[in-house]
Amino acid sequence: MFGRFLKNIQVQGTALGERIVSMKTKVISSILIVAAIGLGVISWFLLPDVVAVQIGLDGQVSNTMPKALAVAVPMGISIVGSVMNLISRDGKNSRGFLLSLLGLTLMAVSLLVNR
Repeated sequence: MFGRFLKNIQVQGTALGERIVSMKTKVISSILIVAAIGLGVISWFLLPDVVAVQIGLDGQVSNTMPKALAVAVPMGISIVGSVMNLISRDGKNSRGFLLSLLGLTLMAVSLLVNR
């Protein structure tokens, strides 16, 4: 009897723990989406019309991209990663978090290189 009671508490505690993890994942994913959109807007206003995306060993720009693509691609990568986190069943989708952080990092590097 007592063992069944403990088993019920353990199952309920697991469900509560999963909800807390799920809520943390939703909050973090939402923050990453807002950060991606915010950084995208900042990038749109600060980047030149033609953005350097590759710099050679000699320090010269070797590849460029239009501003629209240079902002949309990293922002899209970040948002897709965050959405992957939001729709994952277990709330532990590390690939989604990595994609989100990759997109944010690409936007930040693009801003630093093209000042």
